[in-house]
Formats: sequence, structure tokens, C-alpha cells
Amino acid sequence: MRLDQLTLAIDLALLGLGLALTGALVHWHGWLAHTFGILLIVIGAVLCLVDGVRLLGWRTLIWPRSLRLDEQGISDDTKKGRGFRVDWADLKALGVIDDSARPGLLLVFFPQTRRPDLSPYAGFAPADWPQPVASPIPRRTGVVEAIVAGTPANWQKHENGPGWAALIVAPGERAEAIPSPRPARPQQRIDVGTELAWQALVGGALAGLLGVLAYLAAFDVLAATGATATFLLVGTPFLLIGLATLLSIPVVVRRRWVVIDEEAFTWADPAGTSFTIGWNELASASLEIVTVPSASLSRHAVHLCLVPADETEFAARHPELSRNDGRYVLRLGDVVGPAKAIAAACQNSAPSGLWQGVAERTGTLGIT
Repeated sequence: MRLDQLTLAIDLALLGLGLALTGALVHWHGWLAHTFGILLIVIGAVLCLVDGVRLLGWRTLIWPRSLRLDEQGISDDTKKGRGFRVDWADLKALGVIDDSARPGLLLVFFPQTRRPDLSPYAGFAPADWPQPVASPIPRRTGVVEAIVAGTPANWQKHENGPGWAALIVAPGERAEAIPSPRPARPQQRIDVGTELAWQALVGGALAGLLGVLAYLAAFDVLAATGATATFLLVGTPFLLIGLATLLSIPVVVRRRWVVIDEEAFTWADPAGTSFTIGWNELASASLEIVTVPSASLSRHAVHLCLVPADETEFAARHPELSRNDGRYVLRLGDVVGPAKAIAAACQNSAPSGLWQGVAERTGTLGIT
């Protein structure tokens, strides 16, 4: 399920209803206050209308992920990330790696011809075979058995072989020529979700408190002074931010990790989009920390900057990344603490010469 989009849709519906009810039910004093009340009703009605139209297709917000095997091939049907479709006719072999050191299963495809749409596999293939490619999938009970059962009946099927949970080879191909996969290297998992969650919760709580105080001042303390509309105008945005944060807690507090090993960099977001970038896809990688100085509290933005080895193929494989000045940027947020651990892990795990270190610069209010 796309938890973020479903929560946002519910947030907008409740906020729109709340604005409309506030504008309709509160006893306003003076023409300016009445105008403000009408404005709240209009804004709330528009939010409800737009969100209502979106929720007519609410089923599109629930996106199951299915691994499908049929007579034609194997596919990963998902809208949460980049899926795949591989026909049996295009394969020499298919391997499944189930290593406890990995966060999930790894499907390794040995294609008849190059497949630039899938990530290159860090292992090896027979010398006269094209570069193998791989795709990670979640680890679930019965997946390996289902893959073995779903492949064509005339294929060679080997279960629990050296390094492979399953190895399925097309007729006429040499199963013994396929090398065993290397054991997964130790991984470093850096938690970035906790720091982002605390920032959002503290900011939302402070904004909500300011909004509540403004509303109390508007209706209790200064209701007879003609300043009601002014306090509501100031307090409403803060109150809405606080309410939106409260309603978005399932999204805000979700766990997110950066997982780094000697093979790849992985962004792991179980409730959102997860993806893996192999080091062999990159020409260089670096971390950029942008700081907006402030007398009270400085803001930061941490960017992982990637330069692909082959830009055309990389762009097709990783549409989740934004391109900026010839580089692809993964925006991690205000996570200066985890950034140091990410940099150290990349320094230790990335191939020699690929990691370019950490660059720091000063940005503006928009964190550019």
C-alpha cells in the first residue's frame, strides 16, 4: 500500500471538512471576520471537492506487489517501484539467492542478450554469456518453491545448490558453467528515518501549539476587540500544519534506512519506494551537505550525488532519482548525524577511486 499517498488523501479530506465547518459554524464579528469565514468555507469546499474526486479511485492507492510466473515469463508487478518483465525465451538461466545477510531475496537473470533496464549483477557468468542482471524482491515463505514450480517443465531445476537457493537453466545450457554466487558481504545499515521523524513531530507540535494559542486569543481573550480575524489569519496556517502532522504520523514515523555493502547502495523504505544502485553502475559518488546558517538554528540538506558510468541506461533503471548538473541526486533530508555514518560506510565499501568524499557549502533559504 502506498501509505504516504493514502494518508495524504485522508489528511486533505479532514482538513477541508474542518475548514468548511469552522467557517460555517463559528459566530464571526465584523465584516472582515465574516469575509475570513467565507474564505475558509471556500477553501475547505475546494479541498473536499478535489480530494473527493481523487478518492473516487481510492483503490489505485492500494498497490499490491506480486511475483507472477506464467507460460511466457516472470514479472514483478508493482507500482511502488520499478518492476520487471522477463520472458523465458530471453533467458539462459535464472538463479535465486537467499542469503541471510541480505535484506531479501535476489533474482539473478542470465539473459540471451544485454538487459540495460535491470541492474547489473556483481557476480560472474560464463565467458561467452552476456552480463547477468539482478533484481531484489522481499523474502517471503514459499517464494523459492513457487519460482521452481512456475518455470517451464523442460528446464533443468536445481534446488539448494552451492550458493543458490534455486538455479533453473534453459535446455541445452550448461548449469555447471555458472559460478556459485559470492557470499553477501557484511552490510552497514544507517537509520535516517528516526531523525527525520523527530524533526517533523517537534515542528508539527510547535506549529500546532502556536495555532491553538492564536485561536484561544481570537475567541476568548480578544473576541470583542475586533482582532479576531487577524489572530485567525495568523493562527490557522500553524494549526493546519500541526493537524496535518498529527494525521500524517503513520507516514512521518515510518522507518527508512540507507544500507551499504561492497556490492551496492540501497535506499530501504518499506512503506514507500526502495531501490538499489550497484557500485558497478557508477563512475563516482559523493555526499553534499548544504547549510543555511541562522542565528538560532541552522538548517541542513544532505544530498547523495551520483555520476553514472552509462547515463542512458542509468536513467532508465533509476527514474526515482532527480538529475542536476550532470549528476543524479538522492535527497536524504536534514540528517547531518547519519550523513557522517553514510560517508564512512561508503568510504569503506565503495570500490577504490569511486568515492569522492563529502563536500560542504552554504545555501539559501530554499536550500539550493
